[in-house]
Amino acid sequence: MAENITAASPPTNNKEQEKACNTSLPGSFSFFRAPAKSVKPLKNADVKGIYKYITLYMPAMEATWKLRCIKDKDEARKFKSNHFDFACFSGTFSYRKDDCLIAHSGLLCLDFDHVGNPMQLWALREKLIADPYFTTWLLFTSPSGDGLKWVIEIDLAKCDHATWFRALQNYVRATYGEEVDEKCSNVSRTCFLPHDGSCYVNPIILQEPDVCPF
Repeated sequence: MAENITAASPPTNNKEQEKACNTSLPGSFSFFRAPAKSVKPLKNADVKGIYKYITLYMPAMEATWKLRCIKDKDEARKFKSNHFDFACFSGTFSYRKDDCLIAHSGLLCLDFDHVGNPMQLWALREKLIADPYFTTWLLFTSPSGDGLKWVIEIDLAKCDHATWFRALQNYVRATYGEEVDEKCSNVSRTCFLPHDGSCYVNPIILQEPDVCPF
């Protein structure tokens, strides 16, 4: 999928690498081409493929740059809807609808809107990566540039997707003083895929032979 190379973040410490060694890869999930009205997935994707897309895919880089140059909110929303590919991180679907779930991936994507300036974004990013209770698979800046997307692992043997979301919503509020988008409670919730050269990926992904971390 990727043809151009840009910088991407390697794992930051040995503790993350040790945690990764005890982690198995999550399941696949549905990938959709723009526009946002698309309801049939193009294909199944995995964390490795989306990491490469976010860090290396030139059309995503161009779309992200153009979006962040648009000042009018309505125009920006329209541009994002028409030009950004997206994924349903929580599973594979025959149709983009909760009751059309084929298989859950064991992932949940939490959306932090309007976190703040780059320093505030980076500070929250580092805290989430270091979270002692939840395994981070991907963490990247939102298309707008002022939010974060946190893709984490959940154990469906303990409770269902919606219950996990409510628990995580309360946990994030209590632990980090942040609110997450309520719409993330839907298993078919979509996530627009921007370019982010500093996208964090779980170190176990960097052990895959066909992934270059820089």
